[in-house]
Amino acid sequence: MNELVIKTLGTVSPYCYDKMNCSGYLVTYNDKKYLLDAGNGISRYIDFPNDLENLKVLITHLHPDHFEELSVLCQSAYVFQRLGMLKSKLEIFIPFSKDEINKTLTAYSFIHSLEDMYPVKVIDYDNLNIKDHDLEITSLRVPHQVTANAFRLETSAGVMVYSGDTGSQNNLREFSKNADLLICESTYLQGQLRMNDTHLYASEAGKIARDAQVKKLLLTHFWPHLSKKLYVSEAKEYFPNTEAAYENKKLILRK
Repeated sequence: MNELVIKTLGTVSPYCYDKMNCSGYLVTYNDKKYLLDAGNGISRYIDFPNDLENLKVLITHLHPDHFEELSVLCQSAYVFQRLGMLKSKLEIFIPFSKDEINKTLTAYSFIHSLEDMYPVKVIDYDNLNIKDHDLEITSLRVPHQVTANAFRLETSAGVMVYSGDTGSQNNLREFSKNADLLICESTYLQGQLRMNDTHLYASEAGKIARDAQVKKLLLTHFWPHLSKKLYVSEAKEYFPNTEAAYENKKLILRK
């Protein structure tokens, strides 16, 4: 039986706190492994060196809380390859947009420079489309301060969508339509001041899940010092089957 296994590596922003890390989800489907974002601290929940073998890293956008652990992963890959415990290169997919690259030039150049030092291959993407047998991954551009994306993974075991960071004026409802799982950022709680429309309220995440008719909503991207129960309570007003993501927990989709 095919299984889509989603392991939570990080759920908070903009900094690690207690045993919580910044954004990251390791998705395994048969022998295929995809890391969705690589925020600060996620390596403490990675199984080295096994999780590095044939790993593709998909970065939603170039903000540090979504890519800064790349340097740790690359250095680890270097060590394990020298020890004869890793055969493959890491493949790192990063967003590229000519009209916005000036906003993230330093991060973009830094990630590409990793190729000069470590066993990695960096791949630019605009509209991501990865096909591998019955697994397909596509991207959706979402509103944020920099070029940002959501990902949709479709397999025979189920469909999951990962929102990345996004403002409210997005097309996630259509992109997430009938998904088995929506992992959605929920940075704000009602009553908190949103300085600009680049992140969602938990209630907005709930409305997206409701309108998209997904089966399950998993909230992520919390303020580190706030209780995750507050986010779940707010989103549940609009979508009852809502849970909060917790580090080092797995969720399995199968059909």
